[in-house]
Amino acid sequence: MYSGDRGDHASTDTTALRLAAAVAEIEGLHAALLHSTDLGRRRRLQAELARSAARLAELAAAPAGRIPAQARLNSRRQRRRAAVLRGARWLTERLD
Repeated sequence: MYSGDRGDHASTDTTALRLAAAVAEIEGLHAALLHSTDLGRRRRLQAELARSAARLAELAAAPAGRIPAQARLNSRRQRRRAAVLRGARWLTERLD
């Protein structure tokens, strides 16, 4: 019978699910890239594939039970707010 802390087990499951989702995203992009003939689309897919690979590396390198900041932004509202904050930060740095 399992007698360990249930919180650790749940965080490991969540981490494994996040890793599996990142790998699935990469596999989907790769499949789309293999079937694409349009040069512009291929370039966009390659760029997205590179970003997805970076996200996978970030997730894989994160300590167990710790979710990278980007992965925590699950809802559209949270992602939009983060984008607005990044844009505001960028403008502030440029104008100072």
